[in-house]
Amino acid sequence: MSRWLTLLLTAGLSATIATTVSADAPTAGERVVVYTPANWPAALSGDLIVPNGAPPAGGWPAAVVLHGGAWHKGDRGHSRGMARRLADAGFVALAIDYRLVPDAIYPAQVLDVQQAIRWLRDNAATLVINPARIALWGSSAGAHLAALTASLSPGDRLFDPQARVQAVVGGGTPTDFRDGGGGNRSLASFLGERWHAGSTVFIEASPIAHATADDPPVFLFHGDADRTVPVSQATAYRDALTAAGVANVLVQIAGGGHKLGPDGKPAIEQGIAFLQQRLASSPAAESRSPTAP
Repeated sequence: MSRWLTLLLTAGLSATIATTVSADAPTAGERVVVYTPANWPAALSGDLIVPNGAPPAGGWPAAVVLHGGAWHKGDRGHSRGMARRLADAGFVALAIDYRLVPDAIYPAQVLDVQQAIRWLRDNAATLVINPARIALWGSSAGAHLAALTASLSPGDRLFDPQARVQAVVGGGTPTDFRDGGGGNRSLASFLGERWHAGSTVFIEASPIAHATADDPPVFLFHGDADRTVPVSQATAYRDALTAAGVANVLVQIAGGGHKLGPDGKPAIEQGIAFLQQRLASSPAAESRSPTAP
């Protein structure tokens, strides 16, 4: 694992999944919001994009979109194109900045994602969002944060009942740090300590360690020739989700690396369709609503 974590940082992952949508500054119909309260450690912004037209009965579904960058770099501009695609597909999309290493270490990034989810729910009436239809979409390090946040359950230290989501999509997702990454210093800088026998933070930060029956449906896509985050990270997580009885899909892109480019477009479209299906009104979606135990 040490090798792939080193490559994760070397690659930078500023554009893990290339899209055909412009990621320039927000245009008419989009706006920048501050999603953190005044007492948050840092003021964090997001690009809020609302679909055109009238909302469906019950309100729009919504998605928080998370950029990659190995937890050390990147910003919401790298995920703005994906947010626009989701808005075109009928989602209120919020592409966010979150705190980065070294200024902030784990779990600050998870707490930021949870705050973005709460912000959407707190503003659901104004934005005409259905608060029981919120998803996470992430690339690489952002996919790790999406998967981890979505997998938290009652009893987990970071669990927040108001930050539950109903579906998650991740591309090139790191899912398992339980072997410590071979003492990798870059991972240690994210998690705030060097791995040692009995270290719990490496387990806690691994989405695979939280795979339980109450997790929301998960859609993963991954290049099977990815040398930055091996596809084994995705297959192992798929197997853990399946064993826990969690609905999931893994799309492997033949010959695809970490930066998929045009080869990733069909998988992205499948991911959007997955969210459209999973965020339709259903008992399964209701079971992950913020009022559910």
